[in-house]
Amino acid sequence: MEKLKVEKNDSMSSLEIAQLTGKRHSDILNAIRKMEAAWVKVNERNFSFGSYLDKNNQSRPMYNLTKSESLYVATKFNDEARAKLILRWEELERSKTQELPSNYLEALKHLVEKTETNLALKAQNNLQEKQLKIQAPKVEYVNKVLQSTSTYTTNQIAKEFGMSARSLNRWLHEKKVQYKQNDTWLLYQKHQDKGYTKTKTYHFIGSDGVEKTSMSTVWLEKGRMFIHDLMKSERKAS
Repeated sequence: MEKLKVEKNDSMSSLEIAQLTGKRHSDILNAIRKMEAAWVKVNERNFSFGSYLDKNNQSRPMYNLTKSESLYVATKFNDEARAKLILRWEELERSKTQELPSNYLEALKHLVEKTETNLALKAQNNLQEKQLKIQAPKVEYVNKVLQSTSTYTTNQIAKEFGMSARSLNRWLHEKKVQYKQNDTWLLYQKHQDKGYTKTKTYHFIGSDGVEKTSMSTVWLEKGRMFIHDLMKSERKAS
């Protein structure tokens, strides 16, 4: 017999019961009506009543019964019809829940797959944590650089590379980082306003006893880091 198609697994219509058991729908309706009074007396609830459209698009009555209600009605059926109804309900209930492993090997396979998934997620989380730990010092350093107010002379930075201040100034000039104006090194426009340097004014007493001023460019921490990165790129390219 062709399996019935139902939209809901928590109820079964009287029409479906008729098709399943091979009985006329009118006989199923009569049986339900006769048995409803006893059901209401015990359960204090009427059977759910509805309708369907027949082949002529006419509205016809039908009942929608729960599993308990339909099995109660089936007590009036013969053994074969009752068995069909019981088996159909078991089929509907299996379709509502996830199918469990039918044997030990399937259960073991399911457990292994679940374990592998959990291990993969755990490994991914551990990798992300390690990457964050690796990146943390760099992030912290960059934040300090952006907030730092420390200054360095060209001579101090040059010593970090084993160079003289004159050699480093000449190299930065060749790299189009800075140019000299009135004995003061200034950044080219593309490097200005990036927080690399600042200009300091010094006051001093000249040999003639007159107070004088002198301007000097000093590097901020961000500029020092820029020179290091530029030098690193130069050495990699060579």
